[in-house]
Parts: sequence; C-alpha cells; structure tokens
Amino acid sequence: MANRSDFFKAKLPRVVKRALIMGEARGFMNSHEHGHAKRCMIDAHGKYVMHKLKRNLVENRDSEPAE
Repeated sequence: MANRSDFFKAKLPRVVKRALIMGEARGFMNSHEHGHAKRCMIDAHGKYVMHKLKRNLVENRDSEPAE
C-alpha cells in the first residue's frame, strides 16, 4: 500500500475507519455507540495530528544551523 498515507490529510485515517466498521459488523457496538466512538476518535486524532505537527516544527527549528 505504497503512497496511501492519509494520516495528516483525513479527519479519520483509513485504519481507524476500518476498525470501527468491523466492530459494528461483529456486533460489538450499536449505531449510537458507533457514532459516539467515531466522534471521539476524530477528536483524538485531530489533537494527535496537531501535537505531531507542533513537535515537528520545534524539531526542525532546533536542527537548523546557527549563524
């Protein structure tokens, strides 16, 4: 699955979507629980992406050569 990374672009990555769908299909959650879990995962993923982007900016700024 080369060049299929949607980690930074999608609201919810493909892997998480698949896990939620499989959980609903296997009967682990009903549609109400599925919606709640999906909203929680979207929120958590958004916060994680912001943290990674902020960390990358700080790391890149620190790695630049000093004048």
